[in-house]
Amino acid sequence: MKTDSDFVVPGGQVQTSAPEVMGRIERRWEGLRERVEAKLQTLKGVDRRQESRLLDQAAKAGTVAKRVTWLRKAADSVTGSAAPLAACRKGCSHCCHIAVMISRAEALVIAKETGAPMNPLAGKYTMANVDEDSESYKAATQEAFGKPCTFLKDDVCGIYSSRPLQCRLLLNMDEDALLCQLVEGSTINVPYLNTQEHHVDSVVILGAHQDYDDIRNWFPMTEQQ
Repeated sequence: MKTDSDFVVPGGQVQTSAPEVMGRIERRWEGLRERVEAKLQTLKGVDRRQESRLLDQAAKAGTVAKRVTWLRKAADSVTGSAAPLAACRKGCSHCCHIAVMISRAEALVIAKETGAPMNPLAGKYTMANVDEDSESYKAATQEAFGKPCTFLKDDVCGIYSSRPLQCRLLLNMDEDALLCQLVEGSTINVPYLNTQEHHVDSVVILGAHQDYDDIRNWFPMTEQQ
């Protein structure tokens, strides 16, 4: 007998909001909060001092590039203990087909580390003015829906060691990728690990004046890709 998990589609495939699709999503949320909370309870005793030390190092770093490096280490510290409990696995690429908003500082570091050609004209938004630009910001995230990340290769991140902070901090705490699937015209709630505090710290440390844009705009697809 098939379970809802058997209906998970490949990453990037956008499903219609058919009754059977939405029904599976609705069923999944029955008791999900309690199941996720039970997982998180096992992390209650995790020592968070390492994360704090790494964030302090990021704040004190002399260059923006060094701040990005320390923020990456801090992000990995945040998610390291939770990752084994998450649904995220190599080869699952649903989240590689949604917007990944990154700062110019991160884009410059990625360009230097990977040799990927960067578009210097990208960077339409700042966190300081995100409320004023909310409609265009929303449009940018919608434009990325269903489009593969520039660096996605055969459903695997081609720059994993240099991947953005947003990617490092995104963990689905469910058992599989059912809720990560893309559904046309719908925003599906996913039980992500709460890393909001770290995102805020990153913006403060890098500076709210930093230019932000989707990774596809910083690094457009080339003909070879």
